[in-house]
Amino acid sequence: MPKINYNRWLTIILFLSFTFRTVYMLVPQFNYFNKVTPVNYNALEQKSDDRTYSRLAFGVLKYGFPAKKDKFSMYAGFLYPYIVAVNLAFSNNLIYLFFFQIILDSLTAVLISVIALKLLNKVNVSILAGLLYALYYPNYIFPPRILTEVFFTFLIASAIYFLQKGLQEKSVKEFFIFGGLLSVAALTKSMIFYVFFFIYLFLIYKAFIRKEVTKYVVFILLLFFAIQSPYYIISYMNTNKLIVGSSNGWYMILTGTYLPLKGDEPKDPEYEIFTDHPVGKIYKLELEQGWNEFQMDSAFTALGKKQVADNFRNHPFESIEVMLLQVSRFWFHMPYFIRPIPGTGTVVAAVYKFVLTLFMFAGLFIMVYKRKDRFSQICLFFLLIYTSLHSLVYSSLRYSAPLVPLLVIFASIGIISAYEYYKNPDNEHKP
Repeated sequence: MPKINYNRWLTIILFLSFTFRTVYMLVPQFNYFNKVTPVNYNALEQKSDDRTYSRLAFGVLKYGFPAKKDKFSMYAGFLYPYIVAVNLAFSNNLIYLFFFQIILDSLTAVLISVIALKLLNKVNVSILAGLLYALYYPNYIFPPRILTEVFFTFLIASAIYFLQKGLQEKSVKEFFIFGGLLSVAALTKSMIFYVFFFIYLFLIYKAFIRKEVTKYVVFILLLFFAIQSPYYIISYMNTNKLIVGSSNGWYMILTGTYLPLKGDEPKDPEYEIFTDHPVGKIYKLELEQGWNEFQMDSAFTALGKKQVADNFRNHPFESIEVMLLQVSRFWFHMPYFIRPIPGTGTVVAAVYKFVLTLFMFAGLFIMVYKRKDRFSQICLFFLLIYTSLHSLVYSSLRYSAPLVPLLVIFASIGIISAYEYYKNPDNEHKP
């Protein structure tokens, strides 16, 4: 296929991604979730996590740092409230933020296509990967919401692009950009902070043991913390202690490893109903004793560590069962949460992603085990670490959004390989 045709396909992918996400935002009939979570443009009328991020953003405008109840907050991620604050600085109408996120997600689709092309140099794989992301309906819900997923996924896709370029060109600069982008991503969603160290150690292994990567990757760690430093400084100035990660990390673990509810979240507004649930107890203490965010974080951490240790000591098989349930929820949103009954859309989305996941495994097998591709090996390691960490937390399909770029890239390889094998079953297919 001529280059100009490929460029045209990139334009089509960008257009389709932007158009369908815009229609989802503007046309309620196109939004399957509209009855449950309709698009709300007013920053003062948000609910759930959207409301939290809007409050943090108002804190940025007032104090210069994310704040809740006029106090510094380390909820989830440090950076995203600043992005929301840009919109709120001139308007409480969030449509500008939403369009910005639609553009970012559309650019992510193009990035995915480019990464797939560089990986195999096959235009059909590249185009399919871009189209799969552009038309991936489960991800449409995030751009018209005050949520980190779109910005975070764009950062992860960009980091993956520079990692691939660094490996192919043996360029130190690209590796440093990769590490820098992961550090920025860690300021957006603290989970990547822990993932980074596993990836970093893997790169060190590749550099010093396998001799496959430049030894300069050792300095990525310094860059990572240099980018993180403003967060540490601001948090220390406001709390008099060094804070790593966020305040809801152990809340997620405490919820995700609570065996009586199989790791589900007590969603009812009256937490007192769950008198035996540790989360309910801490929220009750917040109301009764006026605990602040950091006191609650300390309680979540202490109870979470104790609960995980007790689970594996006294209920090892049930603990493993709940971990597997969390992985299933993380990838497929199934089995659904205990109380609500999944709708048709939830089931269809789960089946659709399950099929893509099977093809992803096929693509990874081809690239990792047959081709021994270093980039694919690191991607597989990234997938395994990110998924494993979510086996200990309260999970849902939303949290796997940053892995969708890798899902569709390797699923596209699996799909095209299966198609080419079907067309030529007598010939050994080499992707």
